[in-house]
Amino acid sequence: MKPLPTDRPVVWGDDEPSNRFIVAAAEVPLADFERRWGPAHQRDADGDGWGPTRYWGWRADCGFKFVVAYLEVKNFFQVIAREDELDHALAHLDWWRGEVVWRLDVDEPRAKDGWAVYRQDDTGNRHDVCVMGQRSHAECLARRLEARAHKQWYAVEARGTPPVPLSRPREGWAVVRQDEHGNRAEVAVFSSETRARELARAYDAEPRHKQAYFVEHVSPKF
Repeated sequence: MKPLPTDRPVVWGDDEPSNRFIVAAAEVPLADFERRWGPAHQRDADGDGWGPTRYWGWRADCGFKFVVAYLEVKNFFQVIAREDELDHALAHLDWWRGEVVWRLDVDEPRAKDGWAVYRQDDTGNRHDVCVMGQRSHAECLARRLEARAHKQWYAVEARGTPPVPLSRPREGWAVVRQDEHGNRAEVAVFSSETRARELARAYDAEPRHKQAYFVEHVSPKF
């Protein structure tokens, strides 16, 4: 992840500030966090009323921007992002277990429109992880979740009326996963066949459970 520029307000990169919230709180030793992610990108003595606060802001390779704040008086972290990107932010931070002590969406109903990241185990059972507004971000989250999965895989599918029209022209090379039941799912689509085959080989090189990865050409659909 690349740090966001610091020559702007604290919540860097906010194209739509009103859509960004404190979506999670986590308890992680500051020394461990700084050992992993380096010193804060900014520090504010007032912290918008919270007292001295340190900030880290990143842009991930998938284009996702988010901010983490450490409240020095309270001794915990806050994650600032769009609500539908909560799990995406946690995945980039590698916060998988007991780090998170509060989530904004804990009592919220799941979104009905967007791109659903779902999990399927080796018996065929499926479970939605979350529904997100951007397909590319949903695909990024699915890849990160699958990289640490055991006998289960993750994929993305449209739900309701996704923000990005399904009919948008598209052409390139798709990395496709197929399980033992014949279920297929696109992992990613690249304009370069070479990049697609590199990703397929990387997935095949990992210990997988009854899954195969291959590359096929996709043509524009209107």
